[in-house]
Amino acid sequence: MKRNVFVLFIVIGIMASLVSGCKGPTEEEVMKELKPAETERFAVHLFYRNNLPQSETTELNIFHNSNPDITKAIVKIQFWDQEQERNIQWAEAIGVKQFPMYVIIDANGIVLETPFLSQVKEFLGEELLKK
Repeated sequence: MKRNVFVLFIVIGIMASLVSGCKGPTEEEVMKELKPAETERFAVHLFYRNNLPQSETTELNIFHNSNPDITKAIVKIQFWDQEQERNIQWAEAIGVKQFPMYVIIDANGIVLETPFLSQVKEFLGEELLKK
């Protein structure tokens, strides 16, 4: 009987450690990685499923290089394929549920979340090019 109870406790302990190990990253952990470097104002992240939208990435690249102020302020532009488990967990941690989704982040957190590149360009243009 004692042996059965001991084995039961071992099994419960192993299961508990496995379940707790499957938990994804916290929002705080993900945001720490996604935020821009201290020398940057914004980081741009595109969370997508299936294929990376090439026309939009080209348009984003053209916009990013269209003005030195934009290029200096945004160094981090990253693409997150939702076919990889880590990227799925990161999207879930920050609340991204629709794809594609652009997420613009500054030192304080998310400042824009939109599926539309036009809104990304409008927001960044207004923030970075206002005199």
